[in-house]
Amino acid sequence: MKRAISGLVAILFVTVMYIMYSKYIGPELSGSPEFHNADKANKSAEADPESLVTLKVVMPGDLSVRMGDFVENELNDRLKKDLHMKLELTYIPWSNYQQKLELALSTGENYDLFWYGAPFVSVYYTKNYIQPLDELLNQYGQDLIKHIPAENFEQNRIDGKLWAIPSQAFTSAGKFSSVMVRQDLLEKVGMSDIKTIADIELFYKKIHATDPSYYGYLETDRGHEMLWRELTNRNYSSLDERLLFMVDEDSGEMLSYVESNLYKKVAQLRESWVKKGIIDKNLVGNPAAKIDQENAGKLLFRVGAVSRAMENLQTARNADPEARLREYYFAKDKPKFITTPSNEAFMIAAASKNPERAMMFMNWILHSKENYNFIIYGVEGKDYVLENGKIKLLTNDQLMYEWMWRNKDYFIAPASVEDDIIDDMLKNDENSRISKLFGFHFNESPVKDEMAQVMAVYKEKFEPINFGLASYEEYYDDAIRALKKAGYDIVFAELKKQFAEFKLQKSEAKPNIERNRSS
Repeated sequence: MKRAISGLVAILFVTVMYIMYSKYIGPELSGSPEFHNADKANKSAEADPESLVTLKVVMPGDLSVRMGDFVENELNDRLKKDLHMKLELTYIPWSNYQQKLELALSTGENYDLFWYGAPFVSVYYTKNYIQPLDELLNQYGQDLIKHIPAENFEQNRIDGKLWAIPSQAFTSAGKFSSVMVRQDLLEKVGMSDIKTIADIELFYKKIHATDPSYYGYLETDRGHEMLWRELTNRNYSSLDERLLFMVDEDSGEMLSYVESNLYKKVAQLRESWVKKGIIDKNLVGNPAAKIDQENAGKLLFRVGAVSRAMENLQTARNADPEARLREYYFAKDKPKFITTPSNEAFMIAAASKNPERAMMFMNWILHSKENYNFIIYGVEGKDYVLENGKIKLLTNDQLMYEWMWRNKDYFIAPASVEDDIIDDMLKNDENSRISKLFGFHFNESPVKDEMAQVMAVYKEKFEPINFGLASYEEYYDDAIRALKKAGYDIVFAELKKQFAEFKLQKSEAKPNIERNRSS
């Protein structure tokens, strides 16, 4: 009996030892598929799949079918290998991106990284929605430092700390002060280019006479600076997208835009556009419907953004394969100003559980041209091919927004875009100057209560005037009284104080930083 038990124990011992060391026994096993799968599983177990970091990123717009498939498969396979992470994207429609994003940030929702325009960096800093990035950048962002000019980072520094990554490093002068038009339709009605506001109005009139299904101008939140180029002989730049204040680029003085004669001119012009039908009053308050009309190819013109003719061409051609776009500046001989070298800002949420991985992910994008092309264009041969040094897309589905990460070191022109559009874009910064606003951030903390009240009044009483729906002559006096009662003068005084301090510090640091790029 004892001998039987001893024999059984011996057999069990040998069996256990064989299982433990079998992968080292017999060279023929190492070449079998079954062995490789087992070995891979062992390595995965050793890496502890539960420790795989899930990076949660918020993006504007809609998730395309191919982007969803790409993220779940090819992209996350690469990210697991390179960064031991999984990317989880949450898309918020453009029409309510700001509202839903700020709700998520204010409630400390579990997101790591998000995009927004550069003017929002100071706003979100004031609201404690974001965290400083200096240590993270120095430790995990060496490729970001390598491929993004140092001056671009400076625009996102507040109180000596970096609060956002200026992801785009490309031409930027005059951003949001040009007008983008459907060039094919312009030529269809016998016109070749746009030089004046009257040209835009004539374009709309001619098209509408033959096909009233087209819409003129669907943007009402931007476009003031586009009109300023012709409506005044001065050079102004808006402080931010809220259109309360502007700087005189010639004198360096901070001014109240809503109290200026220029504001009156813009409001009255837009009011006339509503009467002419150029601004459709039925669409003004419906951002989603406005986007739908552009996606349907029914938009004649909108505010340009240096490279918007290239960026939006794919959308236009999805609706009309013959569509062509072009950007123009009114008063084209006036200088363009660089207020921010990059309007795109990626911020790490204050509530992020993975700030290190967020920085590593951004750095990974600019680590190599291979990574850059991969996340923006997809898989070569499946999503795109290279033809004569240009990108030819094989799918109409949007992947990562190219404009968010456009970089001078990696940029490849799309094969579908005409050379003259690319030439316009690459030469855009000619005849440009550095804005007096460059590097300035308004810290709203000292007047945050007044600013909140001012913006509530502005939205209620000024936006209808901005849109051209409410008569300036009839409603302006009541609107400006309400704005001042809300604390507008207090906010303006604090802004002028901070801007004066900024200019003094700037002059002491660099006596002459303005440069002309006309050469």
